[in-house]
Amino acid sequence: MKHKIILFAASLFAAASMISCSDYLDKQPLDGVNSATYWTTRKNVEKGLTGVYASFRVSTFSGLPGGAPCVDQEVWSDNAISGSNHKDIMQGGINPSTGGVINDMWVNCYKGIAAANYFLEHFEEASDLFTEEEMNKMRAEVLFIRTYFYNELVVHYGDVPLMLHTAKLGDGYDSMPRTPRTEVVEQMMEDIDYAIKWLPDVAYTDGHAVQGSAIMLKCRILLNDHKYAEAAKLAGDYIHSGVCPFSLSDDYAGIFCGRSQINNPEIMFSIQFAAPDDYHSLDQMVASRMNVYPSFNLREAYEDGDPRIKMTMFERGDPWINNDKTGRFEEDGNRAEGQIPFTGMAFKKYVDTTVFAPNGATQSEQHFVKMRFADLLLMYAEAMFESGHGSDPKALKALNDVRQRPGVEMPAKSELTREIIRNERRVELAFEGIRFYDIIRWDIAKDVIPTVQYNKGGNMRKFDGNLWPVPQSQMDIMRDYWQQNAPWN
Repeated sequence: MKHKIILFAASLFAAASMISCSDYLDKQPLDGVNSATYWTTRKNVEKGLTGVYASFRVSTFSGLPGGAPCVDQEVWSDNAISGSNHKDIMQGGINPSTGGVINDMWVNCYKGIAAANYFLEHFEEASDLFTEEEMNKMRAEVLFIRTYFYNELVVHYGDVPLMLHTAKLGDGYDSMPRTPRTEVVEQMMEDIDYAIKWLPDVAYTDGHAVQGSAIMLKCRILLNDHKYAEAAKLAGDYIHSGVCPFSLSDDYAGIFCGRSQINNPEIMFSIQFAAPDDYHSLDQMVASRMNVYPSFNLREAYEDGDPRIKMTMFERGDPWINNDKTGRFEEDGNRAEGQIPFTGMAFKKYVDTTVFAPNGATQSEQHFVKMRFADLLLMYAEAMFESGHGSDPKALKALNDVRQRPGVEMPAKSELTREIIRNERRVELAFEGIRFYDIIRWDIAKDVIPTVQYNKGGNMRKFDGNLWPVPQSQMDIMRDYWQQNAPWN
């Protein structure tokens, strides 16, 4: 589907841009139909909603054919290393002109926000075709999506322009100041509360956000602001409601690849794919090229005997389909596109281990898991501990439920400590893009990033700061109105 929208992204004032998604969706561009009649059918409104969800279908948030998948972003944390992608962030020394994901995060978030605003301004033209409940649900889904993107923006850039309407020429958006982060978060909370109220309290199945998705997002926002008591109550009330539709899966590896992803009871929100019409290149980039791979630091975080090690990474000597000589993860006989990394490890989570030497013709269709129940349980344990209720048996049970799920069955912890909670989050959620956000909100990135060796020569990483610089392309336009983030100001 291609929707012509006015977006606030690359130029901070009205600009035409296209949002695309796969062929099985609407092939009719919005600018190819009469805008006065487009929003007068149920089918078109539903296609419009699909177009808003399509904002996630970029490498920044999922994956594309021939491009690096979003899981490469694990490199931002101390869990992973890359020989190619995100090298400036990994090695240190970024600046406003670095480009890459520092620019793409800004642009793609505002494209998603623009798509959401456009939908919200037009879909009510078809209100007589939907029940009030249906209208509330669609509005809630779009507000969830808009909040998701604003959360990404405030985490990475701090103060950002708060756009709640479609940008139009002459509206003065080219002189709009950056909105204080607190005001953006206030709007996010209003929107996510609406989403929680009107999204259905059902299991997640078809790619559409549900109430649990919104609760998870609100918990993340609260934790980012260190509102631990509020996060503990929100998560705890939902987990212990007796009707929560989510539960831990008994197949840890299956959460990330294969048929076990379908209607998985643990997945609370994901970006879904279905080859051959709709696919990405994760297996080629991760399993064959090994562009991103585990750090020594991540491997050391696992307790002895933790089976999640072998479900998260390959180590030397492990069975490996891409070696047709020894059948092991080793260079002698390697048929993959890349060499075994200097760490002697590669990521296995998300990888289809049955595909031999993945290449450009490989059509990967793993769903990118953005939220899952184990994360919510661990957020609850953390929020309880940090709000002074770490001795509550329910908090300890949440952490131990994650550790002792079938197939993992690690020994139960007898108490909660900050170190135990943080390490459990690290190993449970490794290679899911969560670790970076954790070490930023804990304000320990400055301490842990410099401990990571990023090449065979022993070079160590450098950390540039908790916030990224606003892309230079934006600053060039807004130089009279904006001040750059420190230390680039």
